[in-house]
Amino acid sequence: MNKRLMAILCALALPLSGCGVSGGETLPPEGAYKVYYAVTGKQATVRSVDYEYRIPDADAETASALARMVMTAPETYGLSSPVRPEVHFRSAELEEDGRLHLDLSEQYGGLSGIDLTIANACFTLTLCQLEDVDSVYITVEGEPIPYQTLQLLRESDLVLSGAEEETVTISATLYFPWAGGYGLAAEQRDVVKTESEGVAAALVSALLAGSQSGDGVRRLMPEGTQLRSVTVENGVCTVDLSGEFLSGMPEVAADARLLIYSLVNTVCAMESLEVQSVQLLVEGQRVPDYGGVNAAVPLEPDFTLAQ
Repeated sequence: MNKRLMAILCALALPLSGCGVSGGETLPPEGAYKVYYAVTGKQATVRSVDYEYRIPDADAETASALARMVMTAPETYGLSSPVRPEVHFRSAELEEDGRLHLDLSEQYGGLSGIDLTIANACFTLTLCQLEDVDSVYITVEGEPIPYQTLQLLRESDLVLSGAEEETVTISATLYFPWAGGYGLAAEQRDVVKTESEGVAAALVSALLAGSQSGDGVRRLMPEGTQLRSVTVENGVCTVDLSGEFLSGMPEVAADARLLIYSLVNTVCAMESLEVQSVQLLVEGQRVPDYGGVNAAVPLEPDFTLAQ
């Protein structure tokens, strides 16, 4: 049976399992490589990766062709590319000491936690099959991924080590709309994040998950809203959410304003981030009007809403 590499709790090291999507080991076609993808659907009882054999274009540079294959849809049922369609390939260069430098577009920087682990594993396992490649170094628009613990990825790191990525607990204040009136309730929360996950991303993810106490607060966050990416630069935190945040916008303008500022206040309240404002994006685009709030510009917190 095909060996499936399973990522458990965002581990950077992936232990081997004895199950596979295709159900049997087959001889590879001549010139074929194993291209690794994320396991999806009922096959994914845990987050894991598996491969299918693919043959790169003979006229293309092999490393570049294999990296692009990881980013395209596989033919095998139960597998999918580990990256979103908006992530683009930029370059792949073999450097000294067998290091392959893979550069991807800025959208790859929006991955965190288990999603980043899975994507890194797929690229590393696929590209380390090449004879001269011993390790893979992934950058975003030419820059290292700042919150990634291991910058240089080797196949041995993924296959042979069973160590899991350590988790970190941070004390945070999350803001949720009051149930009985207008304003925001401050909820003190211990937020657990992985080493590779940014603090801002962990805060937004916790906010999307909802209140843990539930006392006196209501949920205005549209169902299905997902975090696409979070970046912090020059005191501005840019939060990119999925389309559900816009399509499910509260009908009452006051509720929409509370929803916006629950996000802004939560991020800006974390002193360690040194964030003064939040730029909201939906599917990568600015939002000129969200329930009467001009969200096309970075928004500063309004802590008077929690008084």
